[in-house]
Amino acid sequence: MNKSSLTAKRIIAVVAAVLLTAAVFAAGYFTRKFTQPAYVSSYEWAVKTIKNNYFYDFDARAAEGRSLKEIGGMLDKYSAYYTAEEYKALIRDNEGEKSGLGISYNFIPDEGARIISVFGNSPAYLSGLRTGETLQKGAFTDENGEKTVTFRSSAELTAFIDARETGEKFSLINDEGRSFTLSKEVYAASYVFYATADSAWEVRYNNGSGEPALVESPQDKISFLPKNAAYVKLNQFYGGAGEEFDRVIEKFNAENRTSLILDLRNNGGGYVSVMQDIAGNFTSSETDKSCTAMTAIYKNGRKEKYNCVRKSGNGLIKKDTQVYVLANSGTASASEALIGVLVSYGFLKYENIFLSDYSEKYLDFAGKDAKTAQSYGKGIMQSTFVRPFTKEALKLTTAQIYWPNGKCIHDVGLTKQDGCRLAPAEWTATKGDSELEAVCSTYLK
Repeated sequence: MNKSSLTAKRIIAVVAAVLLTAAVFAAGYFTRKFTQPAYVSSYEWAVKTIKNNYFYDFDARAAEGRSLKEIGGMLDKYSAYYTAEEYKALIRDNEGEKSGLGISYNFIPDEGARIISVFGNSPAYLSGLRTGETLQKGAFTDENGEKTVTFRSSAELTAFIDARETGEKFSLINDEGRSFTLSKEVYAASYVFYATADSAWEVRYNNGSGEPALVESPQDKISFLPKNAAYVKLNQFYGGAGEEFDRVIEKFNAENRTSLILDLRNNGGGYVSVMQDIAGNFTSSETDKSCTAMTAIYKNGRKEKYNCVRKSGNGLIKKDTQVYVLANSGTASASEALIGVLVSYGFLKYENIFLSDYSEKYLDFAGKDAKTAQSYGKGIMQSTFVRPFTKEALKLTTAQIYWPNGKCIHDVGLTKQDGCRLAPAEWTATKGDSELEAVCSTYLK
């Protein structure tokens, strides 16, 4: 669907194209793409685009003589300038076409690299690496035989990975001495994982059709889940995450589960269209598919509504299904918008939202600006403007976002004051997920 020069695809947020990164979380962005005339210079195009569309005040005189990157740096932290190459790589990555290992981590001094997230269908996932593992060493073989490297810093781990060629087999070794053999590859990422107390299912894209397929992985079952509950981890709102979510909801319904635990921890966002698709799974009938998912209000006061749009499947059939959500300070943007849909339409009670309340050890590690016992608080939208022919782009904050019930969580997030419960958390990720286990044993018996 097109609106004059507006492309219908709306993208949320930049998660760096680098797949092995020390960053736990990059806050998501609601974005849309526009095009502009090419006859003006890049500088003139950029300044005019900012003046006409940027949500906040902009001092054009202060931009005189600056490079486009410097001008981008004058804006809020969610706005940026991209060269044509950078923008192309960003789009490719957000569509799910990735390369590398597929992990993010924290490097903890004297402990190692704590894995915070693992993309489904990635080399890391297929090797057996899971969230919560702590990596301490790497091993590879060259003409002189096998060599083992101990990681004393994030830089040493990054250097070790960078030195490996695509397709070259090597090992990462955890704090218990277990070795995971893998290689850097190009792969189609999956974003949804489904588990019960009896078994688990991951999403694969290696069936030749390009369609997501659920593959059973019994070793990943979560034995402490309540009998009639299912756990769904949603990593990001990119690629085929909407269709993947449709598939697991079909399985949820077929198994007649009565409780759904939706894990949005460390999910910083993704495509708005994917959020709309997933939100559509929580409508109770075909006529509900057009209900509002969120409203954007622009600087000039114009309002634009985004509907819940279920693309396939029957959605969550039982309106009385108990829905629980896990969130933390890395839960942002599209994740918070999805929570807004569930709350606004009565599928989720605030008391069934569990916010990670971090340990002093983690807060000391993360620094004075670390947030705890809340979601991130990202309630503004970015629009991406693309210059024809050169294909360079500007991503600008252009609107504030409101839930269907009128709530805006920007710079506030969800907190205990909303009625959410706090869940003690040692770290943003732990082996075996002690935080989830505590929530289940205390509140989901």
